[in-house]
Amino acid sequence: MKRFCLSVFIISMLLFPVSGNCCTSAIFSGKVTESGRPVIWKNRDTGHLWNRVDYIPAGKAGRFGFYALVNCDTTAPEAWSGLNEAGFSIMNTVSYNIRRKGDTTPASRMDREGVVMYRALASCRTLADFEKLLDATPKPMGIEANFGVIDAEGGAAYYEVNNYTWVKYDVNDPEVAPDGYIIRSNYSFSGEEDAGQGYIRYDNAAYLINNMLAGGKKISVRSVFDGLSRSYYHSLINCNFMFSGFEWALDQDFIPRASTSAVTVVEGVNPGEDPAGAVMWCAAGYPPVAVAMPVRNSSRGAVPQPLQRISAKNPHCAAAEEAMQLKEEVFSMKRGNGKKYINLSRIREIMSEIRVKEDKIFAGYEESEVR
Repeated sequence: MKRFCLSVFIISMLLFPVSGNCCTSAIFSGKVTESGRPVIWKNRDTGHLWNRVDYIPAGKAGRFGFYALVNCDTTAPEAWSGLNEAGFSIMNTVSYNIRRKGDTTPASRMDREGVVMYRALASCRTLADFEKLLDATPKPMGIEANFGVIDAEGGAAYYEVNNYTWVKYDVNDPEVAPDGYIIRSNYSFSGEEDAGQGYIRYDNAAYLINNMLAGGKKISVRSVFDGLSRSYYHSLINCNFMFSGFEWALDQDFIPRASTSAVTVVEGVNPGEDPAGAVMWCAAGYPPVAVAMPVRNSSRGAVPQPLQRISAKNPHCAAAEEAMQLKEEVFSMKRGNGKKYINLSRIREIMSEIRVKEDKIFAGYEESEVR
């Protein structure tokens, strides 16, 4: 079985080359979460591997203060997921099949998803506000993306957006999301059929989530990190490489990838609850070696020190620097095509160490919530 699994995996690597700037995401309604609150998740894949969390105060960019996952190597007003003081949260995945035919918008006017999310966090309280923002944005918008959004009034939806139009998929609509959640990778359901990217990662996530919910079980923030962001299950081959016994695997079509720069998991609030109760969990760096930390809306702008910019001269955060060092041990083979191989043996060791650290972090968070 192991020999068959490895052989098929090598063939798939040859047929489907690695690509960057891709993400895997999901929105879970409160009916499938342990807390009964909506949860929004994004594994971010990008060429900007150094990320941190910034707080942008109200008045600087708009009417709401907000936390944002940002690139360390730019000062552009962009956010790549985030949470604002009104309990509004947004993230995105790039879509490669949503541009409509005949759209000749030049590349120089594209890739504005981060700008739109920054504006949304600064100005939006509800999904309706975000829809107004999309409608008011000058066309072409410079967007090819699936935006995932939740608010403090019970709203939860994906918006598949191109340069001129958008289509909404409501997570609370049983006809749209009969199982209480929606997944998106790098294609849009309203886009060109069988085009785009991320089909295998989508199927990975669907399989893993179905197992997580089997027998009436519920989704938690921690199960999203451990069961999705750090999973080496490969749906095309039907093999979980973490439990395969292999020492090495090719970095192809897993949810965590060499290009994964961070994970954010936002647990929102239910209608009538204080938006201060919302929290954005962030692991800065390659997910299997990065530690998840809570960024609380109730902290009034305070970002955990390991996720903050280190200094005026060093734009990185300490958590990402630590994760990057460990990532070097995971992608330790440098000669030839070695950089495409994952050292699963080392991953297993590091993940055991990560779990010990996170046991304390999650226990401390839960204890503070009870108080």
